[in-house]
Amino acid sequence: MARRLKNICGMLGTSMLALSLAQAAKAQDSGTADEVTEDDTVIIVYAQKKAESVQDVPVSVTAITADTIENSFSADLTDIGFIAPNVQLQGVSTFPGFANFSIRGLGNSTSIRTLDPSVNVVQDGMVLATQIGAVLDLFDVEAVEVLRGPQGIFHGRNTTGGAVLLRTGKPSEIFGGSVRAGYGSYNTYKLEGIVEGPVSDTLRAKLAVQYKHSDGAFRDRNGGFFVPAPQNPSGTQPDNPMVDQSGQDSIFIKPTVTFDSGGGFDFTVYGQYYLDNGGGTASRAFEGPGAPTTTFAQFGYSPPEDPYEINHDLIGDSRTESWHVIGEGNIEVGPGTFTSITAYRDLSFDSSLDVDGTPFALIHFPDNEESANQFTQELRYAAELSDSFDFLIGFFYMKSEMSVIERREFSGLTARRAHTDFNFIQSDWTQDQESVAGFVNFNYRPLPDLTLSAGARYSWERKELDISPLAPCAGPGFTNCSTNRLFLEDSWNNLSPRAGIEYEPNPDLLTYFTWTRGFRSGNFNARASNLLTIAAADPEQADQFELGVKSETSDGTLRLNVAGFVTKYDDIQRVTNEASSTGQPVQRLRNAASATIKGLEVEFTLQPSDNFWVDGSFAWLDPEFNTFTGLDLDGDGVVSPEDEANAADLEFDRVPNYTAYIAANWQFALGGLPGEFTFRPSLSFRSGFPTDVNNTPIFFQEAYELVDVSLRYENEGFRAAAFARNIFDKAYADIRSPAFNAQAFGGSPVSWGLELGFDF
Repeated sequence: MARRLKNICGMLGTSMLALSLAQAAKAQDSGTADEVTEDDTVIIVYAQKKAESVQDVPVSVTAITADTIENSFSADLTDIGFIAPNVQLQGVSTFPGFANFSIRGLGNSTSIRTLDPSVNVVQDGMVLATQIGAVLDLFDVEAVEVLRGPQGIFHGRNTTGGAVLLRTGKPSEIFGGSVRAGYGSYNTYKLEGIVEGPVSDTLRAKLAVQYKHSDGAFRDRNGGFFVPAPQNPSGTQPDNPMVDQSGQDSIFIKPTVTFDSGGGFDFTVYGQYYLDNGGGTASRAFEGPGAPTTTFAQFGYSPPEDPYEINHDLIGDSRTESWHVIGEGNIEVGPGTFTSITAYRDLSFDSSLDVDGTPFALIHFPDNEESANQFTQELRYAAELSDSFDFLIGFFYMKSEMSVIERREFSGLTARRAHTDFNFIQSDWTQDQESVAGFVNFNYRPLPDLTLSAGARYSWERKELDISPLAPCAGPGFTNCSTNRLFLEDSWNNLSPRAGIEYEPNPDLLTYFTWTRGFRSGNFNARASNLLTIAAADPEQADQFELGVKSETSDGTLRLNVAGFVTKYDDIQRVTNEASSTGQPVQRLRNAASATIKGLEVEFTLQPSDNFWVDGSFAWLDPEFNTFTGLDLDGDGVVSPEDEANAADLEFDRVPNYTAYIAANWQFALGGLPGEFTFRPSLSFRSGFPTDVNNTPIFFQEAYELVDVSLRYENEGFRAAAFARNIFDKAYADIRSPAFNAQAFGGSPVSWGLELGFDF
């Protein structure tokens, strides 16, 4: 730890040195840079690496402000996913906090750790190298920006799907702070406080701390129905504990310090420590036409009918610990600003999971151990040379390391042996990754209302995988496991261009057309069992053509943004099951498909009066595979031309064709009470979608809508609120899968909460 802290200090020192050299090299004192002032009607975004009104950016971006986060009682990024159109920010669900984000149909649907994300998560300028722990909490977040579509230039690594940017607010120049306390269903309670203000004329500091506890929303009551069966002759419930799942016991500490010289130089250090001792996966077994019947036939067990009730034999648990330090410096040099962002992140994640979701030991993931760390450096220079020309040029570097021990315990029935003759399988691997990129973007305005833009990003990536593949252990248990190791190395490079045209006939109307290319790096399959299936898949590429309009009335009553797009998606990386000599299917990562995706998105804000406004969005998405190889759809052990023809007709898994969101806000006074009340109902909708790549009917998620409601009271810094989420207790799941039975993962039952707070 001491050595790492010393290295971090050195990295931040290097960043400061670069800025100091830039300060010494200033050709002239350019004074204070122009800034966009945020008020009640202007929402500021940094989608193009500079502060701009969301209405002036030719990019599909949903900006969620701190007020929206607080008033919608959004806890983490999964909640934000219901607000933005064509955005799914669900986790993988089998592993707590593991992101499986998708935007406009481009994303991952697997928990294989070596796969890069299709959607980047960027916190205060630091891109997260791994999807572990990427379902981030929204405590002390000033704003979230969801960028839809390939990010070929601006944000972190090149990605095909999009990016989610979280921004922590800098310390205030005025001393103040806040205290919040809350209690809700499932014995959920939290306490959080923020204090901030000036330390000197040039130094400001902020400290934000949160503690949160929850017993978990998925109830274990040892429920279900039992009859005598071969593996359970008594036909009774095993003597298992009753422990609810998806619980949380976490602490969050976020210090932020800003130095501002007042002469064109500022430097901010963002720190964060997070520790969560939580529950395991809330897997729920279920029955239905087409579901596997082994559990009932062998154990005489039928699961509870309540979709949010579980019955586990293993008390699942998880422990996530992470910390990071980010140093961001800005200095005015000549006509522009030079920016350096240096960051280091350290993460550990341990888990034990009951995956089969039954009161019997069928499929467990016990004692998994994971760790990761990363270093990133971004340098960029942005300048406006004249009223008609500006540019951005930059450099990005990332080095990351991940080490994982994955353990699997299976009932002997999987190998036609006695149930108690368990299979213990383990893999042990480390992956080192290095990414280097250079990027540039130009804007030229031949006419005051016309802008032409062009840019490109060149990326080079290298990965090294040192792995002992998944293999049975000789035992007992997870002892005498295989020590055979493989070492694989590969590298890739890519040039992703971007071009666009903007026309702004008046300050209230912007139209644009853009072409953007994004790519996702080649990836190894660390969950494979032999060299052939571990070998890397090649990069995938997405070319998106988008036509958009951003408009608002001159009085600010209505804001309406519309975007239509077509994406050509090639060399799609997918995990398919292939037959092996043992008769058991083997997972293989391959460039299996190509597709064309069409879509339309509408976002609006209607505010007919100062005390009433409505926000909403609607999206349509039509993804179609052009080709899809490697799927044995009929299960005969051979991938035939008929299989591949039928595979091209499959729907994208975990991607709804329609999404919608609407929220109303009504502020009013009540009687003679000082202050004001705000009533806020909201509805989010997802059309039905398959949750597995084969589009198995039993795993299809029907369309669902979630209704939330809240009432809050505010007066001179005091705040009291009550809220309820999913008030109709709508049952839904993020993913369903087969084993001895069918399991569902994800979803959230009805919940309520009360909060009190005070700003000072």
